[in-house]
Amino acid sequence: MTAEGLILEIIIILIAIGLYFGLKKLNYENLGKKFIILFIAVFLFELMSAPMWRNYNLNTWAYVFHDVSWIITLGWVNLFFITFIIVDKWKANSPEKNKFWWYLLILTIISVPIESFLLKLGIRGYSPILTGTFSGLTIPLTLVPIEIIPTVPIIGALVIGFYKYFSEQY
Repeated sequence: MTAEGLILEIIIILIAIGLYFGLKKLNYENLGKKFIILFIAVFLFELMSAPMWRNYNLNTWAYVFHDVSWIITLGWVNLFFITFIIVDKWKANSPEKNKFWWYLLILTIISVPIESFLLKLGIRGYSPILTGTFSGLTIPLTLVPIEIIPTVPIIGALVIGFYKYFSEQY
């Protein structure tokens, strides 16, 4: 556990609370249900992809299984909701299929500097099996491997698809 880890945990929780009440104030339809569905979508992905990345230096209560963290999951949920807010306001009249591509682009733009920050703090890391496949190139001005550029949209597409489908079905 580090002071940086504790501060990060508190910030992620406060952002989630702020997003929840901010969206509730905007009459975001079925917010509780959507929040839970998105959390499940991200958590399932985190659980299944856990061998690829490592989460370090968080408090023990932030971990669910080995280094799978509900705090990191909540952080991703925050990023997805922020992405939805930006795109849904900016591209309000666009068809849903067009918004989908904008979601992926905005999510990638938002997540790369955050990933770099987490790498720098020692909160996030990659497994040796994954780092062995990296080219050694990083995204300019970040610590993030260039290979992350296609990874975020792929992960995002899976999570958004799950979220959108189950949000409309239930």
